[in-house]
Amino acid sequence: MKKNLAFLFLSVLLIIIFSCKEPERKKTNFPNELKNTHWIVNYGGLISPEGENTYELSKRIDTAFILNFHAIDFLDAEKFSSYDSWECGNDCFTRIHGRYYFTEAHQIKMEVDSISKSDFCDAPTQIFKPSKEMVFDLVKKGTQLTLIRKRK
Repeated sequence: MKKNLAFLFLSVLLIIIFSCKEPERKKTNFPNELKNTHWIVNYGGLISPEGENTYELSKRIDTAFILNFHAIDFLDAEKFSSYDSWECGNDCFTRIHGRYYFTEAHQIKMEVDSISKSDFCDAPTQIFKPSKEMVFDLVKKGTQLTLIRKRK
């Protein structure tokens, strides 16, 4: 009898522990054409959780002659960084770090982990636990890419 109660107690305890575990994201098999690409944001500004509904992007080839811009880099298969750059060297620059993954062939979910400011801003880094989520539909026209936010 005691063995049955001990087994039942341990079973319930294991179920509770594993049900509280943070859910893992399912891996998808959608092609990732964004991996290791760099984009200039032509319209929409800095890609942020409270940002615009639409962002128009162009492939970034060289920024030597562009003085003021917003950009996003898809660093690898899962991480991204969105940032701004201005011609004056001591402005307040913002950089957003996070992860992205495809939920459908033409839809990505972006999870913002942190927003940091450059040294001239006197602002602390914002760290989000849980991450702030953004979902975008991807529309590709030639070399242009448009991100259209899906609101909940």
